[in-house]
Amino acid sequence: MNWRRHHQGPAAIALRDNCIYLARDGAMLCHAKTAGFLRGSDRNSELMDGRTLALYHVNGQRDVHYPVWEMHPEGDELLILASGSLAVEFRGRETERPAPLPPHAAFIVPAGIWHRLIVHEPSVLIAITPRRNTVHEQG
Repeated sequence: MNWRRHHQGPAAIALRDNCIYLARDGAMLCHAKTAGFLRGSDRNSELMDGRTLALYHVNGQRDVHYPVWEMHPEGDELLILASGSLAVEFRGRETERPAPLPPHAAFIVPAGIWHRLIVHEPSVLIAITPRRNTVHEQG
């Protein structure tokens, strides 16, 4: 594992290259933010019970896996837009409908709701995502 505890003293964590795993017991662990880590963390027994905090520089639809739908059956996801313009599209309750996410605002995606992001302009997104059993479906 590529875990690093940050107990050696004050040091900034570069969120461009790292994410923070928030364990249920309150521990926070830094991990290199790689595609393999983000794809495989929902199957890693060490990561299943917590959440991951990650910052994403979003330049287009490919950066948010559009048109793939995503669903977190075992926990809500928090999306925070630091800058730019995105919308969150939902599927299932009534119809597919985008909800704008303005800068400096947050959106809570309830557990069990299919969703995907639509990029209107380059953005900086912070996501706190449950790791257990995340599901993806091609749009």
